[in-house]
Amino acid sequence: MRHIVKQREPATVTETRNAVTTDLSALGPARTAFNQIDKARARDALAREQGWLCAFCMLRVDPEAVDERGEPTMKIAHRTPIDKDATQALSWRNLLGSCDGGQRSGGRKWTCDAAQGSEKLTVDPTDGTSCARLRYERRGARQGLFITSDDPDLRKDVDETLCLNTGDLPELREQRWKAFCTLQQKHAPKQYGKPARAAYYETWIKQHGAQLPEMLGVIEAKLR
Repeated sequence: MRHIVKQREPATVTETRNAVTTDLSALGPARTAFNQIDKARARDALAREQGWLCAFCMLRVDPEAVDERGEPTMKIAHRTPIDKDATQALSWRNLLGSCDGGQRSGGRKWTCDAAQGSEKLTVDPTDGTSCARLRYERRGARQGLFITSDDPDLRKDVDETLCLNTGDLPELREQRWKAFCTLQQKHAPKQYGKPARAAYYETWIKQHGAQLPEMLGVIEAKLR
């Protein structure tokens, strides 16, 4: 997970929220209002501001990808679910782009938005302070880097609510970190340690353009 800087919301969200017929006072009408926005435009805007990464696991999301039934594989997640606070149904800061967690693509099962269900999250990818309280650790003989926090509520979110330490996610994080370190060593064979990696990061990240590399938050956290 990494800090997401929210940008200007798409017009479809603004117009729907400000429509005289929109009622965000209760669950039913709030769900109806959310379903009235142009989801394709919302997904595109979310993907762009997140660098085409899932807001939670940081794997690639594609706002145009669909499954065999024609359903979008990228989901629009609510950090605070509609059934917990209907007034947040069309709050752009509350909306995040998520992978399908395996629900539609047939991949890993029940992570990210698919695992979250109707649970309200304490962890907030749009808050840099919240993200800075997350860290990555190794757990005994288990392979990979596991996301955790000294804050019990944040730790519960990443471990249990979003299931971000399940499947191959920890191993993928470690692979991405090692790959970055390998590239840095090839770039500057005689330079070692965090200062050398931080200096190389500025060159490396520019090579990726708008579509950020998967698991970028792991590298950013390791360099902090």
